[in-house]
Amino acid sequence: MNFFRMIKMDFKRMFLSGKFYFAIAGAILVTVLNISQEAMQSRWNVSVYYLVVSSHGVGAFFEVFSVLAVLPFALSYWEDSRNGYLRCIETRIGRTAYCWSHLVVAFFGSVISIFLGMAVVYGVLALKIPWIKKEELETLTGGLSYENGLVLPFYLAARFGVEAVKYAFMAVFALMISGKIKNLFVLVSTPALFYYASQLVAEALQLPGQMRWYQLHGGSIRNFKDFFVIAGYFLILTGMEGVIFVQVVKRRAQNG
Repeated sequence: MNFFRMIKMDFKRMFLSGKFYFAIAGAILVTVLNISQEAMQSRWNVSVYYLVVSSHGVGAFFEVFSVLAVLPFALSYWEDSRNGYLRCIETRIGRTAYCWSHLVVAFFGSVISIFLGMAVVYGVLALKIPWIKKEELETLTGGLSYENGLVLPFYLAARFGVEAVKYAFMAVFALMISGKIKNLFVLVSTPALFYYASQLVAEALQLPGQMRWYQLHGGSIRNFKDFFVIAGYFLILTGMEGVIFVQVVKRRAQNG
């Protein structure tokens, strides 16, 4: 079995899993809850842009999103290990290809579920309220022509994309260490723990801003170039997680 066939099988496995659709539904629900208070207080006299800007997820909402991001496929290695599937890996595809396939699907599964959850909610809201108000339009910068009706939706989609990629990076962290953790509750909590631990380490060691990945979010982008830079940054970090994941799996196999 080659690598690309393995990816195809893993994507099929994810799309047939109820956890993937539960993650999407959960992301939709959390997004609605996150903006409901602001929208109801204003009696819906707001714009989609305002709700997006004012609903940056923190606290409990952030933690729920971090758990939802794990569900699509980041638990796959943990499940395979418990079910005894890992014994068949070497004869079918090999550990390296297995690890990278699972990482790719876990990453994109998280991106798709979180992005769709946000995009569906705000897309439906756009049928009822304006994308942006005139007074908000005047405050925007970044060199984009927001008066063009198509630019703002794509810009907001880029913001959702940054959030989704960030959560996907955190979900892959759970995949990376899933071989070391037996308790499922602890495993799904590791992305949030990783987030807070990164802050503590960065503050303690006075790390430069380039290493403080947790500071990046949808609000960090001012134009489409920023989206590609931030997305590329998280892709590089995810690739580093992949290298570690492969080594962890190989070492675990050697140690029996």
